[in-house]
Amino acid sequence: MSSSVAPVRITSYGARWGAPPRHDTGALVLDVRDRMWDPADTAVTEALVPLTGLDPAVRDYVLSAPEARRTVERTGRQMLALHRAAEEAVHLYVACWYGRHRAPAVARAVADWLAERGTAVDVEHRDIDRPLIHREPAKQLESCAFCRIAAGTAPARLVRDWPDALAIVPRRPVVPGHLLVVPRRHVRDATTDPAVTAAVMQRAAELGGELAGDLNIITAVGPAATQTVFHAHVHLVPRYHGDGLPLPWTPQPQ
Repeated sequence: MSSSVAPVRITSYGARWGAPPRHDTGALVLDVRDRMWDPADTAVTEALVPLTGLDPAVRDYVLSAPEARRTVERTGRQMLALHRAAEEAVHLYVACWYGRHRAPAVARAVADWLAERGTAVDVEHRDIDRPLIHREPAKQLESCAFCRIAAGTAPARLVRDWPDALAIVPRRPVVPGHLLVVPRRHVRDATTDPAVTAAVMQRAAELGGELAGDLNIITAVGPAATQTVFHAHVHLVPRYHGDGLPLPWTPQPQ
């Protein structure tokens, strides 16, 4: 964003990475999370995923959606009306899931529409440089033990089944009652997709609240942190005084 104060400020962002920044001026939110990108159109979108909404190929694809141009014009007119009513700088937030594709493309299109009508615009893309998140290739999903369990193609002792996660008994529990809570969606670890992590932690907390006694709720990110299965998961480990079970991050004798 430039250092000058423009009458209209536009921020694109990814809803997966949190709410838009706090603001004191008049604001409008445009949510395009479930629009302008056909998940079944993989023959086209697969090549677009590594790009961003500022690349012409992505921009043209997003804006080719039937409602895209109408949305851009309607939003531009709303921002002009909001600015006239507020008599100060106003802010437009454009949200898609990850802030890499649709939101930047639409934000830039609205900015261009306003600029063509003589309105100064500052634009920033808050999450455009976040790590790329995309559905894993089918072969990788087939090689993931937790994906196979979620799909019902590999055995597991199922304890709880939710729409977004499942709880199972690990193959080698460290103590009696040790459970794993696993998201149905394949994400590498707890840092990959905050929304998936939040949902899994909620399920772990629900299940943990039903267990009697103390416990550790543990997740790991990366081999040095003891992660061995690279599909995010949460351990529920019952504990009691004197159980002698060292935590993963406790320094061990060499």
